[in-house]
Amino acid sequence: MLRSLIMRMNQTQQFLWRTTPDGQRQVSWRVWVLIFVTPVLFLAAAALLAFDSVNFVSRAETATGEVVRVYEWEDWTPWKGTHTVYGPVFRYEFRDGEMTEASLGQSSANWGFEIGSRHGILFNPATKGNVKLPAFEQLWALPLTIFSIGLITLIPALFGAWRVRRWLRGGTGD
Repeated sequence: MLRSLIMRMNQTQQFLWRTTPDGQRQVSWRVWVLIFVTPVLFLAAAALLAFDSVNFVSRAETATGEVVRVYEWEDWTPWKGTHTVYGPVFRYEFRDGEMTEASLGQSSANWGFEIGSRHGILFNPATKGNVKLPAFEQLWALPLTIFSIGLITLIPALFGAWRVRRWLRGGTGD
């Protein structure tokens, strides 16, 4: 049924925008998809990443991890240029008396911890895997950045929708 509906839509709207012989202006559904696809995808990705963070935090247990190794390498970003980033590895108690090691799964210039230093970490008690620091940088920075990009891309999308609606009404400045 859905396939036939989509095929029917494709056959009946083989245009993006047009003016019919009687002067009526029409816009295909494809125009609306093109206008809003970028902000919707960014906002949906931000929602999924935020859900992932909330899900992880709600299931995570806290522990104190001891830094056993710190990997470091040179990195380059447009904001800082060339700089050193660090990827610490923590040893912590996974279950009663069972010690294990895990990394953060990402790196940062802020994580140049000394070997032997102790830090609060979050870990998933169901599986051994990457741990996280209970910090904004690791839990919320990415969803917030993607959400901000979505909001920024929503501005030209709303402007484009306004222009299309104005054209449909027959406004001046076409």
